[in-house]
Amino acid sequence: MTDRMTLKTIQRTIAYANLAKDSLQLRWARDDKSREAAQRLVAQRLGKLRGLPQKVGQMLAFSSDEQRQDAFGGLFESAEPLPWATMRPILEQAWEVDPETLFEKIETQGKAASLGQVHAATLTKGTKVAIKIQYPGIRNAVLADLKGLTWLAKPFGNLQRGFDLAGYQTTILAGLEEELDYRREAANQREFAAGPGSSSEVIVPRVDETLSTENILVSEWIDGDTWEKVQAEWTQQEKTELGQKLLRWFLESLFTYGQVHADLHPGNIRFIRGCGGPKIVLYDFGSVYRLTDTQRWTLLRLIDATRRQSEAPLPLLAELGFDVDLLQPLSGRLPALCRILLEPFCSDYPYDVRQWKLSPRLNELLGDERMNFRIAGPPRLLFLLRAFQAVITYLTGLDAQVMWGKLVEPHLQRERAAYGKLSLPKIVSDDFSTLAQKLKVQVKRGGMVTACVTLPASAIDRLEDFLDPQTCQKIAEERLDLKAIVRDVRHRGYVPGPVFELTDPQRDVKVWLE
Repeated sequence: MTDRMTLKTIQRTIAYANLAKDSLQLRWARDDKSREAAQRLVAQRLGKLRGLPQKVGQMLAFSSDEQRQDAFGGLFESAEPLPWATMRPILEQAWEVDPETLFEKIETQGKAASLGQVHAATLTKGTKVAIKIQYPGIRNAVLADLKGLTWLAKPFGNLQRGFDLAGYQTTILAGLEEELDYRREAANQREFAAGPGSSSEVIVPRVDETLSTENILVSEWIDGDTWEKVQAEWTQQEKTELGQKLLRWFLESLFTYGQVHADLHPGNIRFIRGCGGPKIVLYDFGSVYRLTDTQRWTLLRLIDATRRQSEAPLPLLAELGFDVDLLQPLSGRLPALCRILLEPFCSDYPYDVRQWKLSPRLNELLGDERMNFRIAGPPRLLFLLRAFQAVITYLTGLDAQVMWGKLVEPHLQRERAAYGKLSLPKIVSDDFSTLAQKLKVQVKRGGMVTACVTLPASAIDRLEDFLDPQTCQKIAEERLDLKAIVRDVRHRGYVPGPVFELTDPQRDVKVWLE
Protein backbone atom coordinates (compact mmCIF):
# COMPACT_ATOMS: atom_id res chain seq x y z
CA MET A 1 0.00 0.00 0.00
CA THR A 2 2.84 2.37 0.93
CA ASP A 3 4.65 1.65 -2.34
CA ARG A 4 1.43 2.26 -4.31
CA MET A 5 0.83 5.58 -2.51
CA THR A 6 4.46 6.60 -3.14
CA LEU A 7 4.07 5.76 -6.82
CA LYS A 8 0.87 7.83 -7.03
CA THR A 9 2.59 10.76 -5.31
CA ILE A 10 5.48 10.56 -7.78
CA GLN A 11 3.06 10.36 -10.71
CA ARG A 12 1.15 13.36 -9.41
CA THR A 13 4.37 15.32 -8.93
CA ILE A 14 5.35 14.56 -12.51
CA ALA A 15 1.89 15.66 -13.63
CA TYR A 16 2.38 18.92 -11.73
CA ALA A 17 5.71 19.45 -13.42
CA ASN A 18 4.05 19.04 -16.81
CA LEU A 19 1.21 21.33 -15.72
CA ALA A 20 3.69 23.98 -14.59
CA LYS A 21 5.52 23.74 -17.91
CA ASP A 22 2.28 24.08 -19.89
CA SER A 23 1.12 26.92 -17.63
CA LEU A 24 4.26 28.89 -18.35
CA GLN A 25 3.70 28.24 -22.05
CA LEU A 26 0.21 29.71 -21.61
CA ARG A 27 1.59 32.74 -19.77
CA TRP A 28 4.16 33.56 -22.44
CA ALA A 29 2.07 32.70 -25.53
CA ARG A 30 2.52 35.53 -28.04
CA ASP A 31 -0.53 35.10 -30.26
CA ASP A 32 -4.14 33.93 -29.96
CA LYS A 33 -3.55 30.61 -31.71
CA SER A 34 -0.65 29.68 -29.43
CA ARG A 35 -2.58 30.83 -26.35
CA GLU A 36 -5.63 28.78 -27.31
CA ALA A 37 -3.53 25.66 -27.87
CA ALA A 38 -1.77 26.15 -24.52
CA GLN A 39 -5.07 26.69 -22.71
CA ARG A 40 -6.53 23.47 -24.10
CA LEU A 41 -3.42 21.54 -23.07
CA VAL A 42 -3.55 22.97 -19.54
CA ALA A 43 -7.30 22.20 -19.34
CA GLN A 44 -6.62 18.59 -20.33
CA ARG A 45 -4.00 18.21 -17.61
CA LEU A 46 -6.21 19.89 -15.00
CA GLY A 47 -9.05 17.48 -15.78
CA LYS A 48 -6.79 14.46 -15.33
CA LEU A 49 -5.46 15.74 -11.99
CA ARG A 50 -8.99 16.25 -10.57
CA GLY A 51 -9.22 17.78 -7.09
CA LEU A 52 -7.99 21.36 -6.65
CA PRO A 53 -6.46 21.70 -10.14
CA GLN A 54 -9.78 20.85 -11.76
CA LYS A 55 -11.49 23.44 -9.55
CA VAL A 56 -8.94 26.03 -10.70
CA GLY A 57 -9.78 25.11 -14.28
CA GLN A 58 -13.49 25.52 -13.60
CA MET A 59 -12.88 28.99 -12.19
CA LEU A 60 -10.80 29.87 -15.25
CA ALA A 61 -13.56 28.65 -17.55
CA PHE A 62 -16.36 30.57 -15.87
CA SER A 63 -15.35 34.06 -16.90
CA SER A 64 -16.15 36.62 -19.56
CA ASP A 65 -13.10 35.51 -21.56
CA GLU A 66 -14.58 33.47 -24.44
CA GLN A 67 -11.26 31.79 -25.18
CA ARG A 68 -11.05 30.54 -21.61
CA GLN A 69 -14.66 29.35 -21.72
CA ASP A 70 -13.93 27.30 -24.83
CA ALA A 71 -10.71 25.82 -23.50
CA PHE A 72 -11.72 25.01 -19.92
CA GLY A 73 -15.50 24.67 -20.21
CA GLY A 74 -15.33 20.89 -20.59
CA LEU A 75 -14.21 20.63 -16.96
CA PHE A 76 -17.79 21.41 -15.87
CA GLU A 77 -19.52 18.50 -17.57
CA SER A 78 -17.27 16.33 -19.65
CA ALA A 79 -14.05 15.71 -17.73
CA GLU A 80 -13.20 12.02 -18.03
CA PRO A 81 -14.99 9.92 -15.35
CA LEU A 82 -13.47 6.88 -13.67
CA PRO A 83 -14.78 3.49 -14.82
CA TRP A 84 -17.72 1.87 -13.01
CA ALA A 85 -15.48 -1.03 -11.99
CA THR A 86 -13.47 1.44 -9.88
CA MET A 87 -16.47 3.19 -8.30
CA ARG A 88 -18.81 0.24 -7.68
CA PRO A 89 -16.73 -1.32 -4.84
CA ILE A 90 -16.98 1.99 -2.93
CA LEU A 91 -20.78 1.63 -2.87
CA GLU A 92 -20.61 -2.03 -1.94
CA GLN A 93 -18.24 -1.38 0.96
CA ALA A 94 -20.31 1.52 2.29
CA TRP A 95 -23.72 -0.15 2.00
CA GLU A 96 -22.56 -3.73 2.69
CA VAL A 97 -24.88 -5.03 -0.02
CA ASP A 98 -24.77 -5.48 -3.76
CA PRO A 99 -25.63 -1.95 -5.08
CA GLU A 100 -27.73 -3.40 -7.89
CA THR A 101 -30.19 -4.88 -5.38
CA LEU A 102 -31.20 -1.38 -4.22
CA PHE A 103 -31.97 0.02 -7.64
CA GLU A 104 -34.02 -0.76 -10.68
CA LYS A 105 -31.30 0.81 -12.78
CA ILE A 106 -27.90 2.48 -12.35
CA GLU A 107 -26.18 4.44 -15.10
CA THR A 108 -22.67 3.01 -15.07
CA GLN A 109 -21.33 5.97 -17.07
CA GLY A 110 -20.82 8.73 -14.54
CA LYS A 111 -20.46 12.50 -14.89
CA ALA A 112 -17.10 13.65 -13.56
CA ALA A 113 -16.62 16.55 -11.17
CA SER A 114 -13.53 17.73 -9.29
CA LEU A 115 -13.80 15.58 -6.13
CA GLY A 116 -16.17 12.83 -7.26
CA GLN A 117 -18.54 11.75 -9.99
CA VAL A 118 -22.32 11.40 -10.24
CA HIS A 119 -24.31 8.41 -11.44
CA ALA A 120 -28.02 8.55 -12.22
CA ALA A 121 -30.08 5.72 -10.70
CA THR A 122 -33.68 4.68 -10.08
CA LEU A 123 -34.69 3.18 -6.73
CA THR A 124 -36.82 0.05 -6.66
CA LYS A 125 -39.79 2.21 -5.64
CA GLY A 126 -39.34 4.27 -8.81
CA THR A 127 -37.67 7.41 -7.45
CA LYS A 128 -34.85 8.76 -9.58
CA VAL A 129 -31.77 9.80 -7.63
CA ALA A 130 -28.26 11.15 -8.17
CA ILE A 131 -25.46 9.15 -6.52
CA LYS A 132 -22.33 11.20 -5.95
CA ILE A 133 -19.31 9.00 -5.22
CA GLN A 134 -16.05 10.46 -3.97
CA TYR A 135 -12.94 9.52 -5.92
CA PRO A 136 -10.74 7.00 -4.12
CA GLY A 137 -7.58 8.63 -2.73
CA ILE A 138 -8.79 12.16 -3.46
CA ARG A 139 -8.03 13.42 0.07
CA ASN A 140 -4.31 12.68 -0.32
CA ALA A 141 -4.39 14.20 -3.79
CA VAL A 142 -5.89 17.42 -2.41
CA LEU A 143 -3.00 17.76 0.05
CA ALA A 144 -0.59 17.38 -2.85
CA ASP A 145 -2.63 19.96 -4.77
CA LEU A 146 -2.20 22.54 -2.03
CA LYS A 147 1.57 22.11 -2.13
CA GLY A 148 1.37 22.71 -5.86
CA LEU A 149 -0.75 25.83 -5.45
CA THR A 150 2.34 28.03 -5.59
CA TRP A 151 3.06 26.60 -9.03
CA LEU A 152 -0.41 27.56 -10.19
CA ALA A 153 -0.40 31.00 -8.57
CA LYS A 154 2.15 32.58 -10.89
CA PRO A 155 0.79 31.58 -14.30
CA PHE A 156 -2.87 32.05 -13.33
CA GLY A 157 -2.96 34.78 -10.72
CA ASN A 158 0.13 36.87 -11.50
CA LEU A 159 0.63 37.15 -7.73
CA GLN A 160 3.47 39.20 -6.33
CA ARG A 161 5.32 39.48 -3.05
CA GLY A 162 3.03 40.31 -0.13
CA PHE A 163 0.23 37.95 -1.17
CA ASP A 164 -0.95 35.90 1.82
CA LEU A 165 -0.50 32.53 0.13
CA ALA A 166 -0.41 30.67 3.45
CA GLY A 167 -3.71 32.25 4.45
CA TYR A 168 -5.29 31.26 1.15
CA GLN A 169 -3.92 27.74 1.42
CA THR A 170 -5.44 27.41 4.90
CA THR A 171 -8.78 28.81 3.71
CA ILE A 172 -8.87 26.56 0.66
CA LEU A 173 -7.87 23.52 2.73
CA ALA A 174 -10.66 24.18 5.24
CA GLY A 175 -13.13 24.53 2.37
CA LEU A 176 -11.93 21.33 0.69
CA GLU A 177 -12.03 19.42 3.98
CA GLU A 178 -15.70 20.39 4.21
CA GLU A 179 -16.34 19.36 0.60
CA LEU A 180 -14.64 15.99 1.18
CA ASP A 181 -17.05 15.09 4.02
CA TYR A 182 -20.33 14.19 2.30
CA ARG A 183 -22.16 13.90 5.64
CA ARG A 184 -21.32 17.52 6.23
CA GLU A 185 -22.40 18.38 2.69
CA ALA A 186 -25.72 16.63 3.33
CA ALA A 187 -26.19 18.77 6.44
CA ASN A 188 -25.31 21.88 4.40
CA GLN A 189 -27.88 20.87 1.80
CA ARG A 190 -30.64 20.43 4.39
CA GLU A 191 -29.76 23.72 6.10
CA PHE A 192 -29.60 25.59 2.80
CA ALA A 193 -32.96 24.16 1.74
CA ALA A 194 -34.51 25.58 4.91
CA GLY A 195 -32.85 28.97 4.36
CA PRO A 196 -31.98 30.49 0.97
CA GLY A 197 -33.31 27.39 -0.76
CA SER A 198 -36.81 28.02 0.60
CA SER A 199 -37.27 30.77 -1.99
CA SER A 200 -39.94 30.08 -4.58
CA GLU A 201 -37.32 30.81 -7.24
CA VAL A 202 -34.92 28.02 -6.15
CA ILE A 203 -35.07 24.23 -5.98
CA VAL A 204 -32.75 22.25 -3.68
CA PRO A 205 -32.92 18.43 -4.15
CA ARG A 206 -33.79 16.40 -1.04
CA VAL A 207 -31.07 14.21 0.49
CA ASP A 208 -31.64 10.47 0.98
CA GLU A 209 -30.35 10.10 4.54
CA THR A 210 -30.41 6.29 4.56
CA LEU A 211 -28.00 5.89 1.65
CA SER A 212 -25.68 8.86 2.23
CA THR A 213 -22.34 8.28 3.96
CA GLU A 214 -19.04 10.09 4.44
CA ASN A 215 -18.03 9.49 0.82
CA ILE A 216 -21.42 8.89 -0.86
CA LEU A 217 -24.22 11.44 -1.23
CA VAL A 218 -27.60 10.42 -2.63
CA SER A 219 -30.13 13.12 -3.56
CA GLU A 220 -33.32 13.23 -5.56
CA TRP A 221 -32.72 13.74 -9.27
CA ILE A 222 -33.97 17.11 -10.52
CA ASP A 223 -32.88 18.08 -14.00
CA GLY A 224 -33.20 21.25 -16.03
CA ASP A 225 -31.61 23.20 -18.85
CA THR A 226 -27.86 23.64 -18.83
CA TRP A 227 -26.30 27.09 -18.91
CA GLU A 228 -25.33 26.52 -22.54
CA LYS A 229 -28.94 25.66 -23.45
CA VAL A 230 -30.27 28.75 -21.67
CA GLN A 231 -27.92 30.96 -23.64
CA ALA A 232 -28.75 29.28 -26.93
CA GLU A 233 -32.51 28.68 -26.68
CA TRP A 234 -34.22 30.92 -24.12
CA THR A 235 -35.87 34.14 -25.26
CA GLN A 236 -34.41 37.46 -24.15
CA GLN A 237 -37.47 38.10 -21.99
CA GLU A 238 -36.92 34.77 -20.21
CA LYS A 239 -33.22 35.54 -19.79
CA THR A 240 -33.93 38.98 -18.32
CA GLU A 241 -36.46 37.52 -15.87
CA LEU A 242 -33.98 34.82 -14.89
CA GLY A 243 -31.27 37.44 -14.32
CA GLN A 244 -33.57 39.45 -12.05
CA LYS A 245 -34.55 36.37 -10.05
CA LEU A 246 -30.96 35.20 -9.78
CA LEU A 247 -29.74 38.52 -8.38
CA ARG A 248 -32.72 38.93 -6.04
CA TRP A 249 -32.17 35.43 -4.68
CA PHE A 250 -28.41 35.97 -4.29
CA LEU A 251 -28.94 39.18 -2.28
CA GLU A 252 -31.51 37.40 -0.14
CA SER A 253 -29.05 34.55 0.49
CA LEU A 254 -26.36 37.03 1.43
CA PHE A 255 -28.23 39.63 3.46
CA THR A 256 -31.24 37.77 4.89
CA TYR A 257 -29.83 34.30 5.60
CA GLY A 258 -26.08 34.92 5.67
CA GLN A 259 -25.52 31.75 3.59
CA VAL A 260 -24.09 31.76 0.08
CA HIS A 261 -23.64 28.85 -2.32
CA ALA A 262 -19.96 29.42 -3.07
CA ASP A 263 -19.54 27.13 -6.07
CA LEU A 264 -22.09 28.37 -8.59
CA HIS A 265 -20.31 27.25 -11.73
CA PRO A 266 -22.49 25.83 -14.57
CA GLY A 267 -21.86 22.22 -13.54
CA ASN A 268 -23.67 22.88 -10.24
CA ILE A 269 -26.74 24.67 -11.54
CA ARG A 270 -29.66 24.04 -13.87
CA PHE A 271 -32.55 26.24 -14.99
CA ILE A 272 -36.23 25.44 -15.47
CA ARG A 273 -38.71 27.56 -17.39
CA GLY A 274 -42.44 27.25 -17.04
CA CYS A 275 -45.69 29.14 -16.51
CA GLY A 276 -44.51 30.33 -13.09
CA GLY A 277 -41.37 31.88 -14.55
CA PRO A 278 -37.76 30.64 -14.41
CA LYS A 279 -36.52 28.54 -11.51
CA ILE A 280 -32.97 27.76 -10.41
CA VAL A 281 -31.93 24.20 -9.51
CA LEU A 282 -28.85 23.96 -7.27
CA TYR A 283 -26.49 21.04 -6.77
CA ASP A 284 -23.34 20.43 -4.73
CA PHE A 285 -23.44 22.05 -1.30
CA GLY A 286 -19.91 21.16 -0.27
CA SER A 287 -18.95 24.84 -0.36
CA VAL A 288 -21.37 27.09 1.53
CA TYR A 289 -20.03 30.43 2.76
CA ARG A 290 -21.54 31.69 6.00
CA LEU A 291 -21.44 35.30 7.16
CA THR A 292 -21.73 36.56 10.70
CA ASP A 293 -24.28 39.27 11.45
CA THR A 294 -21.43 41.76 11.76
CA GLN A 295 -20.13 40.85 8.30
CA ARG A 296 -23.61 41.17 6.76
CA TRP A 297 -24.21 44.52 8.43
CA THR A 298 -20.76 45.86 7.48
CA LEU A 299 -21.27 44.95 3.82
CA LEU A 300 -24.69 46.61 3.84
CA ARG A 301 -23.31 49.70 5.55
CA LEU A 302 -20.52 49.92 2.95
CA ILE A 303 -23.10 49.72 0.15
CA ASP A 304 -25.28 52.32 1.87
CA ALA A 305 -22.31 54.64 2.51
CA THR A 306 -21.35 54.40 -1.16
CA ARG A 307 -24.91 54.95 -2.39
CA ARG A 308 -25.41 57.99 -0.16
CA GLN A 309 -21.69 58.99 -0.06
CA SER A 310 -22.09 59.41 3.66
CA GLU A 311 -18.93 58.15 5.41
CA ALA A 312 -15.33 57.08 4.86
CA PRO A 313 -14.97 53.54 3.49
CA LEU A 314 -11.61 52.60 5.07
CA PRO A 315 -12.99 51.80 8.58
CA LEU A 316 -15.67 49.63 6.95
CA LEU A 317 -13.09 47.78 4.86
CA ALA A 318 -10.97 47.32 7.98
CA GLU A 319 -13.99 45.84 9.79
CA LEU A 320 -14.34 43.35 6.93
CA GLY A 321 -10.75 42.25 7.53
CA PHE A 322 -8.81 44.23 4.91
CA ASP A 323 -5.19 45.02 5.75
CA VAL A 324 -5.21 48.69 6.80
CA ASP A 325 -1.45 49.10 6.27
CA LEU A 326 -1.84 48.11 2.63
CA LEU A 327 -4.87 50.35 2.12
CA GLN A 328 -3.55 53.48 3.87
CA PRO A 329 -1.49 54.59 0.82
CA LEU A 330 -4.74 54.40 -1.19
CA SER A 331 -6.86 56.25 1.34
CA GLY A 332 -7.55 59.23 -0.91
CA ARG A 333 -8.73 56.97 -3.72
CA LEU A 334 -10.78 54.48 -1.70
CA PRO A 335 -14.04 56.47 -2.06
CA ALA A 336 -13.65 56.41 -5.85
CA LEU A 337 -12.66 52.76 -5.71
CA CYS A 338 -15.81 51.86 -3.75
CA ARG A 339 -17.95 53.87 -6.14
CA ILE A 340 -16.57 51.79 -9.02
CA LEU A 341 -16.75 48.47 -7.16
CA LEU A 342 -20.32 49.04 -6.00
CA GLU A 343 -21.54 51.00 -9.02
CA PRO A 344 -24.39 48.56 -9.85
CA PHE A 345 -25.83 49.02 -6.34
CA CYS A 346 -25.72 52.80 -6.79
CA SER A 347 -27.82 52.65 -9.96
CA ASP A 348 -31.58 53.16 -9.70
CA TYR A 349 -32.08 52.09 -13.30
CA PRO A 350 -31.49 48.76 -15.10
CA TYR A 351 -27.73 48.28 -14.98
CA ASP A 352 -25.79 46.68 -17.84
CA VAL A 353 -22.84 44.83 -16.27
CA ARG A 354 -21.14 44.67 -19.67
CA GLN A 355 -20.47 48.42 -19.37
CA TRP A 356 -18.95 48.05 -15.90
CA LYS A 357 -15.40 47.48 -17.19
CA LEU A 358 -14.30 46.95 -13.64
CA SER A 359 -10.71 45.81 -14.10
CA PRO A 360 -9.42 48.56 -16.44
CA ARG A 361 -11.15 51.29 -14.45
CA LEU A 362 -9.67 50.08 -11.16
CA ASN A 363 -6.23 49.69 -12.73
CA GLU A 364 -6.34 53.26 -14.05
CA LEU A 365 -7.58 54.59 -10.70
CA LEU A 366 -4.95 52.81 -8.61
CA GLY A 367 -2.00 52.78 -11.02
CA ASP A 368 1.13 51.14 -9.64
CA GLU A 369 -0.56 50.61 -6.26
CA ARG A 370 -3.31 48.36 -7.62
CA MET A 371 -1.64 45.28 -6.10
CA ASN A 372 -2.04 46.85 -2.65
CA PHE A 373 -5.79 46.52 -2.95
CA ARG A 374 -5.71 43.10 -4.58
CA ILE A 375 -3.69 41.52 -1.78
CA ALA A 376 -5.23 43.52 1.09
CA GLY A 377 -8.42 41.48 1.25
CA PRO A 378 -8.77 38.71 3.84
CA PRO A 379 -8.58 35.13 2.52
CA ARG A 380 -11.96 34.32 4.10
CA LEU A 381 -13.68 36.52 1.50
CA LEU A 382 -12.41 34.26 -1.30
CA PHE A 383 -15.56 32.15 -1.47
CA LEU A 384 -17.91 35.12 -1.27
CA LEU A 385 -16.06 36.86 -4.10
CA ARG A 386 -16.17 33.67 -6.15
CA ALA A 387 -19.95 33.47 -5.73
CA PHE A 388 -20.40 37.16 -6.56
CA GLN A 389 -18.25 36.80 -9.69
CA ALA A 390 -20.42 33.84 -10.76
CA VAL A 391 -23.56 35.97 -10.51
CA ILE A 392 -21.91 38.72 -12.58
CA THR A 393 -20.89 36.18 -15.21
CA TYR A 394 -24.44 34.82 -15.45
CA LEU A 395 -25.91 38.33 -15.77
CA THR A 396 -23.38 39.11 -18.50
CA GLY A 397 -24.18 35.93 -20.41
CA LEU A 398 -27.93 36.55 -20.06
CA ASP A 399 -27.58 40.16 -21.22
CA ALA A 400 -29.88 40.89 -18.28
CA GLN A 401 -30.11 44.53 -17.20
CA VAL A 402 -31.39 44.49 -13.63
CA MET A 403 -32.20 47.25 -11.15
CA TRP A 404 -29.60 46.52 -8.48
CA GLY A 405 -30.48 49.56 -6.40
CA LYS A 406 -34.13 48.57 -6.17
CA LEU A 407 -33.27 45.00 -5.18
CA VAL A 408 -30.81 45.94 -2.43
CA GLU A 409 -32.93 48.75 -0.93
CA PRO A 410 -35.27 46.46 1.11
CA HIS A 411 -32.21 44.90 2.80
CA LEU A 412 -30.79 48.35 3.58
CA GLN A 413 -34.08 49.51 5.08
CA ARG A 414 -34.52 46.35 7.15
CA GLU A 415 -31.00 46.36 8.63
CA ARG A 416 -30.25 50.10 8.77
CA ALA A 417 -30.79 50.35 12.52
CA ALA A 418 -28.60 47.30 13.15
CA TYR A 419 -25.65 48.33 10.99
CA GLY A 420 -25.92 51.90 12.26
CA LYS A 421 -24.88 50.59 15.70
CA LEU A 422 -21.67 48.95 14.50
CA SER A 423 -18.54 50.00 16.37
CA LEU A 424 -15.95 50.58 13.67
CA PRO A 425 -12.15 50.96 13.99
CA LYS A 426 -11.06 54.53 14.64
CA ILE A 427 -9.16 55.38 11.47
CA VAL A 428 -8.78 58.86 10.01
CA SER A 429 -9.30 58.65 6.25
CA ASP A 430 -10.88 60.38 3.28
CA ASP A 431 -14.61 60.23 2.74
CA PHE A 432 -16.78 60.73 -0.34
CA SER A 433 -16.68 64.53 -0.05
CA THR A 434 -13.46 64.46 -2.09
CA LEU A 435 -15.31 63.09 -5.12
CA ALA A 436 -16.99 65.07 -7.84
CA GLN A 437 -20.76 64.73 -7.78
CA LYS A 438 -21.68 65.98 -11.25
CA LEU A 439 -20.38 65.94 -14.80
CA LYS A 440 -21.16 69.19 -16.63
CA VAL A 441 -21.18 69.71 -20.39
CA GLN A 442 -21.66 73.32 -21.53
CA VAL A 443 -21.96 74.72 -25.08
CA LYS A 444 -21.64 78.46 -25.90
CA ARG A 445 -22.40 80.21 -29.17
CA GLY A 446 -21.49 83.87 -29.60
CA GLY A 447 -20.60 84.07 -25.91
CA MET A 448 -24.10 82.87 -24.87
CA VAL A 449 -24.78 79.51 -23.19
CA THR A 450 -26.97 77.55 -25.61
CA ALA A 451 -26.85 74.17 -23.85
CA CYS A 452 -25.83 72.92 -20.43
CA VAL A 453 -26.19 69.27 -19.48
CA THR A 454 -25.72 67.93 -15.95
CA LEU A 455 -25.02 64.23 -15.48
CA PRO A 456 -23.92 62.04 -12.56
CA ALA A 457 -20.15 62.18 -12.16
CA SER A 458 -19.93 58.46 -12.97
CA ALA A 459 -20.98 59.33 -16.55
CA ILE A 460 -17.39 60.42 -17.15
CA ASP A 461 -16.53 56.74 -17.71
CA ARG A 462 -18.86 56.74 -20.74
CA LEU A 463 -18.22 60.33 -21.79
CA GLU A 464 -18.25 59.57 -25.51
CA ASP A 465 -21.85 58.32 -25.22
CA PHE A 466 -22.99 61.75 -24.01
CA LEU A 467 -21.22 63.95 -26.55
CA ASP A 468 -22.93 64.98 -29.79
CA PRO A 469 -21.44 63.81 -33.13
CA GLN A 470 -20.17 67.32 -33.97
CA THR A 471 -18.16 67.45 -30.73
CA CYS A 472 -16.80 63.92 -31.26
CA GLN A 473 -15.74 64.90 -34.79
CA LYS A 474 -14.03 68.04 -33.49
CA ILE A 475 -12.20 66.01 -30.86
CA ALA A 476 -10.91 63.71 -33.61
CA GLU A 477 -9.83 66.71 -35.72
CA GLU A 478 -7.97 68.21 -32.77
CA ARG A 479 -6.35 64.83 -32.18
CA LEU A 480 -7.47 64.80 -28.59
CA ASP A 481 -7.25 61.35 -26.99
CA LEU A 482 -10.60 61.10 -25.18
CA LYS A 483 -9.71 57.75 -23.64
CA ALA A 484 -6.49 59.20 -22.25
CA ILE A 485 -8.44 62.15 -20.83
CA VAL A 486 -10.84 59.81 -19.03
CA ARG A 487 -7.94 57.67 -17.80
CA ASP A 488 -6.38 60.78 -16.29
CA VAL A 489 -9.67 61.63 -14.53
CA ARG A 490 -9.74 58.13 -13.05
CA HIS A 491 -6.11 58.28 -11.96
CA ARG A 492 -6.77 61.58 -10.17
CA GLY A 493 -9.54 59.87 -8.24
CA TYR A 494 -12.57 61.52 -9.90
CA VAL A 495 -11.93 64.79 -8.06
CA PRO A 496 -13.63 68.03 -9.20
CA GLY A 497 -11.86 69.92 -11.96
CA PRO A 498 -11.71 70.58 -15.72
CA VAL A 499 -11.89 67.67 -18.17
CA PHE A 500 -11.36 69.44 -21.51
CA GLU A 501 -12.39 72.46 -23.60
CA LEU A 502 -12.88 72.91 -27.35
CA THR A 503 -13.09 76.23 -29.17
CA ASP A 504 -13.93 76.97 -32.81
CA PRO A 505 -15.52 79.92 -34.68
CA GLN A 506 -19.01 78.48 -34.19
CA ARG A 507 -19.03 77.45 -30.55
CA ASP A 508 -17.18 76.69 -27.36
CA VAL A 509 -17.54 73.33 -25.55
CA LYS A 510 -16.49 72.93 -21.94
CA VAL A 511 -16.60 69.73 -19.89
CA TRP A 512 -15.81 69.58 -16.19
CA LEU A 513 -16.49 67.74 -12.93
CA GLU A 514 -17.88 69.49 -9.89
